[in-house]
Amino acid sequence: MKKGVVILIIVGTLCYFGMRWYSRKHPEGSRVGRLISLGQWVSPKGELGLPATGGGQSETSEVVYEKDIILETSKEKEDVAQTNKPAPEQSERFVHTAQTTLQPTKKGIEDTPAVAISGTESEGKNPATPSLEQETQPAPATAKPNTIELAMQYLKEEKKYEARNLLSDAYLTEASESNRKEIKERLDKLNEELVFSPNPCKDATVYVVRPGDTLIKIAKQYNTSYELIMRLNKKQNTNIRVNEQLKVLNGTVSLLADKSDFTLTVLLDGHYIKQYPVGTGVSGKTPVGAFKIKDKLKNPVWYSPEGVYEYGNPKNILGTRWAGFEDKPGLHGYGIHGTTLPDTIGKESSMGCIRMINEDAEELYDFVVPGTEVIIQE
Repeated sequence: MKKGVVILIIVGTLCYFGMRWYSRKHPEGSRVGRLISLGQWVSPKGELGLPATGGGQSETSEVVYEKDIILETSKEKEDVAQTNKPAPEQSERFVHTAQTTLQPTKKGIEDTPAVAISGTESEGKNPATPSLEQETQPAPATAKPNTIELAMQYLKEEKKYEARNLLSDAYLTEASESNRKEIKERLDKLNEELVFSPNPCKDATVYVVRPGDTLIKIAKQYNTSYELIMRLNKKQNTNIRVNEQLKVLNGTVSLLADKSDFTLTVLLDGHYIKQYPVGTGVSGKTPVGAFKIKDKLKNPVWYSPEGVYEYGNPKNILGTRWAGFEDKPGLHGYGIHGTTLPDTIGKESSMGCIRMINEDAEELYDFVVPGTEVIIQE
């Protein structure tokens, strides 16, 4: 009996130390369960816990009592598993990444994650770090500077051409008569320098006269009139010399007649150049629509319903200039002309034509050529 007990003790001791030796050599654990002197169970995966009861395994402990055995605690295993575990699906408000930034597209912020934001929606957020929802909110529209204020700024910077164009846009859209009057005064002053002087400007080309040139030839090259070249360059006659520098307007001239306020405005590429008071047809007889200049005459003959009157005849009321429109179906004989009756300007007074003070008609005559567009509006 004693001998058998001794043998069992020896075998148990050998097993014990054998298992200790095996555990040191194989810290990951063997395929079979093994006992520790503290009576705890170590699973084949190295998880430490109390002995299994009732066919199941109890919750794992975070304490390793046997310091000689190299084991991962369940807490460490959970940390590793949590690290390797795919991140849960994020809400639309948060996208976690550390190396990408928001990139705007035409439709807003698309297909690009936000800068990483820690925490959940219920947690406090760093106020200095906007959420994706905040980032995707459209920025408030920046108020455009007032057109007139910007034009004044251009004037301070000596950008007169840019200021004139802005003021022109403001004038053509302004509803207030008092504002229009003030803008017009500024426009007229600017255009006296930009257009109606020999000084170079962005509205014009400085043409250097070559051998064989004439004013008519130069005017045709730029689709303008030789009279306008003379007017802008303060020339008293048509004589020119080789290498003489002439200011010649670029762009397209058009006319805008407004029956509501009895005005006719000269536009260059859509920008205000000058405006004149006019008279229009009695009882709204002046037609509205788009017309084109057909011909130009100095000292025109008037073919009136009552007869033909040469220029200078007291019954000829056409004044010193005539710019006739191309005929349209049902619209014949209309045009723009001067008048011997200046008191009728600013009124409905003609048989349908647009009449002007002679001096204004002479200046307008220089601006237009056959094909110049005329818009008449109510």
